[in-house]
This record gives sequence, C-alpha cells and structure tokens, in this order.
Amino acid sequence: MWFTDVYDNSLLEKLKLSYNSTAAAWWERPPVNPLLKVHVFNYTNIDDFFSGIAEKLKVVDLGPYVYLETSDKVNISYNGDGTITYKENRAYQFLANQSSGMQYDKVVIPNIPMLTAISKIYEESFYKKMLLNAALTNVNAEPFKSLPVDSFLWGYVDELLSLAKRFSFDDEVSFEKFGILMTRNGTSSETFTIYSGETDLKQLAVIKGLDGKSALDLWTTEECNRVDGTDGSQFPPHLMDKRQTLYVFIKSLCRKFPLRYEKEVTLFDGIPAWRYKAPLDVFAHPSINADNQCFCHLDSASCPASGLLNVTLCSYGAPIFASFPHFYTGDKSLLNTVDGLDPQQEKHETFADIHPRLAFPIDGASRFQINIQVRKASYIGGLEKFNEDQILPVIWLEVVPGVISEELRNMIYHSTFSANAIQLSFKYGSLLICVTTFALLAVACYFRTKNNSDYLNKTSNKAVIMSNSTAEGKSNEIH
Repeated sequence: MWFTDVYDNSLLEKLKLSYNSTAAAWWERPPVNPLLKVHVFNYTNIDDFFSGIAEKLKVVDLGPYVYLETSDKVNISYNGDGTITYKENRAYQFLANQSSGMQYDKVVIPNIPMLTAISKIYEESFYKKMLLNAALTNVNAEPFKSLPVDSFLWGYVDELLSLAKRFSFDDEVSFEKFGILMTRNGTSSETFTIYSGETDLKQLAVIKGLDGKSALDLWTTEECNRVDGTDGSQFPPHLMDKRQTLYVFIKSLCRKFPLRYEKEVTLFDGIPAWRYKAPLDVFAHPSINADNQCFCHLDSASCPASGLLNVTLCSYGAPIFASFPHFYTGDKSLLNTVDGLDPQQEKHETFADIHPRLAFPIDGASRFQINIQVRKASYIGGLEKFNEDQILPVIWLEVVPGVISEELRNMIYHSTFSANAIQLSFKYGSLLICVTTFALLAVACYFRTKNNSDYLNKTSNKAVIMSNSTAEGKSNEIH
C-alpha cells in the first residue's frame, strides 16, 4: 500500500473506454455541454479608409455571442484491438440571456470569399485573373460585407460562390453558402480513431489516426505532420506529473497544440487541479522558437510574423491565419495596421485546469482568433489601400466548460476526497496493523523468553537443591 498505487490504479481502470462502460457512455455523450463564445470584429470606418481620410482600419470587438454546444459521437465502432473509430456531431443553440448582443446585429466584416478567390488566383495566368475580375464586377464584390451575425457565422448564400460553382471556376468549391463557423456545425467530415486504453492505459484517448492516416501531408517535417495528442477532453493519467507536456490535436489548426504545467489551483468546493497553459512562444517566428520552422512555406521560404500560424492548407485554400485573440503574444506590427485591439493576458490566454488523478479538464478556456490575409493580385482592383499581405482580424472564439452536472460533480468530489481518505486509511491502516502486529510479536517473544528463563532458573535451582540433598545424604552415610 505504501510502495505501489494499487487503489489509485483501480480507480483509473474505470476510465478505460470499454464497450458499454460508464466511461464510454460519458465519452459518447459528454455530461458537460461547453459554451462557445464568439467575438466579432466590426469594422467601423471602411468609408474613411477607402477615401483616404483614415490611414488605418478601426475595429470594435462585439460580443460575446454565446452558444450552447451539444456534442456526441456518431458512427462509433469498437474495433476490438484497443481502438475506437467515430465521427463528431455538434449542434449550437444561441443563448440570448448570456450574450452581449443579438443574432440579428449587423456587422461589417472582411469579404472572405472574395479575398480567398483573389489569393487563389495570385500566381495564375493573366486570362484567369481577368476572368475573376469580370466575376467580381458582375456580383459587385467589395472587400467588406455587412451581414447579420448569425448569417456570417453559420452560413449565407454568397453570389461569388454561386457563380464559381455554376461555371466551375474552382474545383474545390462544392457549396454555395459560406459561414465562418459553418463546418463546425453538424457531423464532421473526418473520421477519428483513438485508443480506448483497454490494452494500454498510457494510450488512453490518444488519437491514433485521422481518416485512417497517422500523419498529415501539410507541413515540412514528420513530427509536425504526426497526428498525436488527444481531443482535450481526456489525457493519459500517467502524464500528470507536472513535467510532461500535454498535447491537444486541434483539427481546425491541423496540428497538435502543447500545454505546459504552470501551477496548482483550487476549484468548486476545494477540489485541487493543475493549471496548464499554452506556451507564449507557440506561434512565435522560427527565429524565436525553432520548432516552428516546419510551419513555414517551404517553396517561398516565408514564415508569418510572430503570433500567427498559416492554416491556409487546411482551410479550403482560404488565406486564413490563426492567432491568440487581439494578437496576444504576437509581433507589434500586427497591432499597427488596425486600431481597436487591446491584447490582455487574463482575457486572451488559453489554459486548462486538469484533475491530477482523473486527467481530464474541469475548467479552462480555449481561445483562438481567425484572421484573413489580403493578397493583392495584379489586374484585380479594389485592394489598393491595403498593405501587401495585410492581416485582418475576423473573429475570436472562446470555448469554456458549461454547467457541470451534479452527477459528474459528485464523481469528481468522491474521486478526490473520498478516494484520498480511503487510500490514506489503507496506507496508515496497513502501517498500524504492521506496528501492532510487530508490538504483539515483540511482547509475545518477550514473555515467552521470560517464561523460558524463569523455567530454566527454577529447573536449575531444583537440580542444585537435589544435588545438595544427595551430597548431604551421602555424607551422613559415611559418618
């Protein structure tokens, strides 16, 4: 009990995602519904910017617009080899009473389909550029659009996309609607395979593959392409030793994302947790963080500024760049082209508070920003006022745990305090039994030795008396 983790291991065994187990049921349909908080950057001076009155664009951070996320796993297959294959299904419900704004709020945002089309045509022939220019003129496309928040987030019919699909300008275009979060809603197109932990608890919830592949084909090294880590809802328990880096595979970033231990915190009714944070240099330029060299564009040898991750290759070719909100930890040049940004650590950092025994988050915040790059292709007008490759913030997202059910709260509480009490009682109980047994044995040995000594003394005295009596008798006979 003192030199092994017998009881602790018996608890962790219950985390295995075996078929029909409680852990698997909670994994398939999580008992906690996260909240998705969306902040939209509303551009307030586009007329002054294009007329030359204003030198820089100005944004106002609107929101959050809060949505309740309901998720479950579908098309589940327990493969019998310690792995599970599945798809994710998500749905969102707007929570007006928790939001700072309404779904119908009008916002002015970058015209992502237009900027994407221009970026894709950047290195194409003169003919294709003129064809796109004619299409943009035909639909009166402008660099910014005014839309209701709900339409911008979840989908609206875009004239340029409809035109591209009708005339097959772009083979990748398979839809007429566009929404910045449209692919997040509904059933995922990707199929995940994870380890259930049945054959090896050290692999619990680790992603084995995506669409049957153990590696991506996007980045320049095997390590950066490797599909690894978990989805963030559970980690292998053996990694909870404060020295290990935890990894979350983020599908929208097409990469695994590190979390490192910072400190111990207390949540709810005194429940201890370990706080893990995203490293400050996770999006840094390779001159600062050499590990990020693999995320640079190999052919052009171009790397984005510190604070940015180029995710164009996993965003249907759209020139999308990820960052922390308000370019927190980013290069100062990112703030100089747009007014209205105010990076703050407490509002914009990403962290997770993880239960040290159960190895799953019980609090935290995942925060990322979506930005778009403006690429000014020749023979296409309308973008002259922008800097070359200027980065425009679009939205930032914050995912936090929702209300934890009473059942889950009780489980966490008992797995913390009741389990500790039982484990301590086993430890000190076994110690008390050992000490008591030793004491009893010592006492028994003492009395047994004492009794034997007394017996020997009595026997010896009796022998002496008898010897003396015999000697005295013989002496009398002689006399």
